[in-house]
Amino acid sequence: MARNNTDKFTLIGVGARDNLGQAEDFVNRTGTTFAMLWDSSGASWNGLRITSQHRIIVLNRFGQEVDRRANPSHSWILEKVASIGAA
Repeated sequence: MARNNTDKFTLIGVGARDNLGQAEDFVNRTGTTFAMLWDSSGASWNGLRITSQHRIIVLNRFGQEVDRRANPSHSWILEKVASIGAA
């Protein structure tokens, strides 16, 4: 979905809970094409109040949180992105 909507939003993944090898395996196994960041300290997850994987946080262009959801549908993501563009 991110690959087909690069004109609408930028998706960035943040790995922090397993180890770098497992994160690299995830990228290779899933064919991930969006940017993935690795944070061995876990500070990014703590700072963003992320408690589990498959969490999406939608930020506007100023870095302000618009909404968050665990395991969101593609339609939810696109709806949130569209609402930012309309604001």
